[in-house]
Amino acid sequence: MSSITPLHEKLSEVATANGDAFKAIVEIGLNTSEQLFALSLNAVRSSTASVTVPKSGNFFEQMTTQFGSPTRSLELVTDYLRNVSGILIKSQAEVGQINVERTNELAQSISTLLDSMAKSGPNGSAEVVEQIKTALSSATEAYENMIKTSGEIAERSLAAAGEAVQPMIAAAASTEKKVTKKAA
Repeated sequence: MSSITPLHEKLSEVATANGDAFKAIVEIGLNTSEQLFALSLNAVRSSTASVTVPKSGNFFEQMTTQFGSPTRSLELVTDYLRNVSGILIKSQAEVGQINVERTNELAQSISTLLDSMAKSGPNGSAEVVEQIKTALSSATEAYENMIKTSGEIAERSLAAAGEAVQPMIAAAASTEKKVTKKAA
């Protein structure tokens, strides 16, 4: 007979599962950081691709000319923020999925424990255990729905923000064309 009791085995299983979940979340965080760094680096490269250091004259006028039109700058910033939001929403969904999986595993473990308690408990224990399991199932389902809903809200917000920026970009482009025509 093993010297490890079933409780110790269960605790070991839970600790291992929690360690695996933590490792997965850390990997998601590192992957997200890597994606955000690459995105930021690309944004800096694209915004400064044609920039040269002015040697004489009005520094601010030269820099304004080199950075191009306000419309292009606004588009670059909008794309950058949209991509950042997309990366963060994806990462949030991945972490949420891990949490849902761990919650389901925990609910299953508690259910199994309650079943064993009901078998060895006094009369009427089975009814109490069923009520607890029903409450636990409802709480687990509510948590899953909350995670799913928060992801949907984040995605809708990102889409709405993208749509809200489009009129500003169009207005900036229109203004830029008028200014260019007057200058010519």
